[in-house]
Amino acid sequence: MANIHKENRSILEVQLANISNVPQIAYENVPYVPTTGTSYIKVDYLPTSRRPAVRGLNPQQRYDGIFAINCYAPEGNGPSAAETIAENVMTAFEATSSFTTNNVTVSIDYAEADQALVDSPWFLVPVNIGWYAYK
Repeated sequence: MANIHKENRSILEVQLANISNVPQIAYENVPYVPTTGTSYIKVDYLPTSRRPAVRGLNPQQRYDGIFAINCYAPEGNGPSAAETIAENVMTAFEATSSFTTNNVTVSIDYAEADQALVDSPWFLVPVNIGWYAYK
């Protein structure tokens, strides 16, 4: 894993943490025990490709990936709470947005909600944030 992934993950996680009106965040490889009856978000950073951006010697690389965010709300209360969390997340990662830290820019290609489902005792709405960066 290239250092770019550490930088990209950090940029995306900081953006997520700065959203108002979202519940606690369960980060990858950090112990977290959700409290039944309490909403939360679980995130996964998924790099999907690394390819030359142009042809030629020593080309700039384009990195693509998905910032997968599961928005959990208590089961049995309808979809509204989880959908509201998902909407807040998607708004913060609007397509064509870019976030820059220390001369590293992560651009957002799309922010989409996927099929909601029950993961008892929670109802969850998955959100996929497609991102890309150059190095």
